Amino acid sequence: MSYKINLRKYQKLLKEVNYLRSELEYQEEVLKSAHFDFESYHREWCANNNIDIDELNKKHKKSVDKLMPNISTHKHDQNDAIIPIKDIETKRKANKFSKIYRQLARELHPDKEKGNEKKFSKISDAYNKGEWSVLLDAASDLGILPDNLTDIFPLMREEASNLRKKIATNESTYSWLFFECDGEQACMDRVIKQFLKHLFKLEL
Repeated sequence: MSYKINLRKYQKLLKEVNYLRSELEYQEEVLKSAHFDFESYHREWCANNNIDIDELNKKHKKSVDKLMPNISTHKHDQNDAIIPIKDIETKRKANKFSKIYRQLARELHPDKEKGNEKKFSKISDAYNKGEWSVLLDAASDLGILPDNLTDIFPLMREEASNLRKKIATNESTYSWLFFECDGEQACMDRVIKQFLKHLFKLEL
């Protein structure tokens, strides 16, 4: 395949991954307050409907402790879990990005005349964590292109897939569903009832 086509493919993949990363960052920002809003409304709703939530939590403590850390609207198999990339695997993949990382480091290192400590820290963190799109986006800003495009396509697609899984997991949480109700009481009440049925098997 010609370099021109591969370049277009690279640009398309980078835009796709950047969009997914932006969506995930948006979700995580929303959920910071949505979890609190959901919990507050949930407790108020239970109080107004004569449901002793503290007693239910005690009665179902084992199942609550097991379910609550990752509670969502559907169950996930262990195979669906998002498993962090192991260090040794990250290092193996990082070899494909080492050249472009060194190019970025030469431009951004704080010791350089036009260095930028904040940007350098960001690309170093991305390189160590295997967040390749962050690295590639910084390179794109400086007009730096990888010279091994076909080698990194699979890793870009893998990153996109991992981001989609994280986005889907966030979308399945009750806090996210509650947020998407946009303040509509009937919708918020349905989410609370669904949550109580899921957690305590309550039919309301």
